[in-house]
Amino acid sequence: MRRISHPKRRGIRFATALVGVAMLAPVTGCSLIAGDLADDEVEEIPAALLASDIGVTDAYAEKAVSGVTYYLTVGMHLDDDELTDSDLALILQIIVDENDLPTDDLKLGVEDVDGEDIDLASMMERLIPGVVASSVYGDVRITMDGAREIIDAVNADQ
Repeated sequence: MRRISHPKRRGIRFATALVGVAMLAPVTGCSLIAGDLADDEVEEIPAALLASDIGVTDAYAEKAVSGVTYYLTVGMHLDDDELTDSDLALILQIIVDENDLPTDDLKLGVEDVDGEDIDLASMMERLIPGVVASSVYGDVRITMDGAREIIDAVNADQ
């Protein structure tokens, strides 16, 4: 015996399926787009750092995404054993200017000529107390607003 579906039930099933697809599409679409963005290397930032007068010998920048939050990680090697406040401000200015991600978090690491981590956390905290969100193995995490505050503080002292 063949079972005949009631038209009202078919309508409810169709509406339920449509709602499910509508809810899944934005999440899937965002993760596909975010996944594409997360896999890309940021080429503009390292190129600008290498072209600057800071003495950067090698640089990289990577973007990542977790859910709907974007992260930017930048690292570099210098041809010197120290980093001045002016150089730090210039590095941050390049990152702020060249960043095209909708991100508020920046993870930054700088190594000297010997490959040793430069103590960015102490430098940044001296310039703007409380600006460093975290510091692990020489890398610091700050907000883009924090980067702008450091830039402004250094430029105000010059």
